[in-house]
Amino acid sequence: MKTTIFITAIVALFAGMIFSIDWTPKTEAQDPFETELDKVNQIQARMLQSIPIPELQTSSERRNVAKRAEIFNNEEKISYIYLVNYGNIMAFYTVKGKVSSLQSYMSPLEQMVDYRGRRCDSTWSNSCGSTSAYIVSAPDVDGTYGENVEGIFFFTTEGAYVEWKGDYMMSDQPLKLTVNPILVREVK
Repeated sequence: MKTTIFITAIVALFAGMIFSIDWTPKTEAQDPFETELDKVNQIQARMLQSIPIPELQTSSERRNVAKRAEIFNNEEKISYIYLVNYGNIMAFYTVKGKVSSLQSYMSPLEQMVDYRGRRCDSTWSNSCGSTSAYIVSAPDVDGTYGENVEGIFFFTTEGAYVEWKGDYMMSDQPLKLTVNPILVREVK
């Protein structure tokens, strides 16, 4: 008897709670940030309709990048580099081949290993079997780890190796300087 009264009281309590809830939707003020985003999205939708992306038949940018690659991917190419620092031309060199980034590498910077440190294959899929794989630094071709500083390097027409961390200007034709470079290399 007590159990029946207790269950009836629980059901009445839940029924009272359900019927006392106001199920009508509330019209709360929208967050000003959301209002601004909605307006931006509406404007963007209008812009996409009124100004569609053009269907280009060619690309001057791609043509320029391809031409640069063809010109400078030549080990015998002679170019001229002007190293600049604090607005002054510090040095001028003739370059044989290409100016390269100090952050160019011959091998990947990272590798996948399993939980024991064993290297997984190079497919970057789940090649470690059912174990978890981790991405870690990979050794460079000389067996060392780490990153090179930002900058460039090149070889002069005389075969000298030059590194530079700073601004530079390069041309495939010599430019006329109005001032002499501050650093001058003496060839003996």
